[in-house]
Amino acid sequence: MFPGGPGADQIVGASRTTSGTLYTLAAGTTLTANILLNATIGAAGTCAPTVTVNGTNSAPANGTVIARLNLTGLNLAAAADSVPFEVLVKAPPENAVTLDFTAGANGASSATISGWTFT
Repeated sequence: MFPGGPGADQIVGASRTTSGTLYTLAAGTTLTANILLNATIGAAGTCAPTVTVNGTNSAPANGTVIARLNLTGLNLAAAADSVPFEVLVKAPPENAVTLDFTAGANGASSATISGWTFT
């Protein structure tokens, strides 16, 4: 544990239901957070939402999927699931890094992030 806590500008919270940027991590900062992926599908098909790291010299590397939920629906049977992930992402001093949500192709899906940043 550390004494005190993060400042208000260091606390992260966001949610998306459509594909796009879930969070932008400023250059030279580190993010520790929880991501929750949710998905539902009402018929046959697959819903596989993801969260991907995008940014030059990021850690983990650019293009790394840090959260994925694979959900398969069966004929006449709806399916729903959610899964939490603990993530740690670092942006290099020279550029920002984004965490990008890609919604599942079928059904409905969402991503929620909650955490904090530090230098």
